[in-house]
Amino acid sequence: MMHQPKFVAMAEVLGELGAEIEALGEVLCRDHGFAGLHVRELQAIDLIAQKQRALAAILSAGFSESEMRRISIDALRRRFCGFMDDSVTTCEVPIEPLRPPGAPDADMWD
Repeated sequence: MMHQPKFVAMAEVLGELGAEIEALGEVLCRDHGFAGLHVRELQAIDLIAQKQRALAAILSAGFSESEMRRISIDALRRRFCGFMDDSVTTCEVPIEPLRPPGAPDADMWD
């Protein structure tokens, strides 16, 4: 797919938002009392930033399958597997876990 300017602009905004959300999370983590009380919420902030960066990369690459295959967030990668060529099974390639082994693969707010 062509790298249309509107998609590049969307990717830039998503990237900026991801960086801003990550910076917000970092500021909140500096307050140890707050961080201790809101670990799940801070993890959710980090996950939001990661998802935004992944979506920005896909958009800026013109929705390329190779960029979709590089997604390292399990829940997001599974959602994009349906948009990729079924003859290539790299959706199943093991990726370094982003969470400790045994941690549930559930929504942050369950």
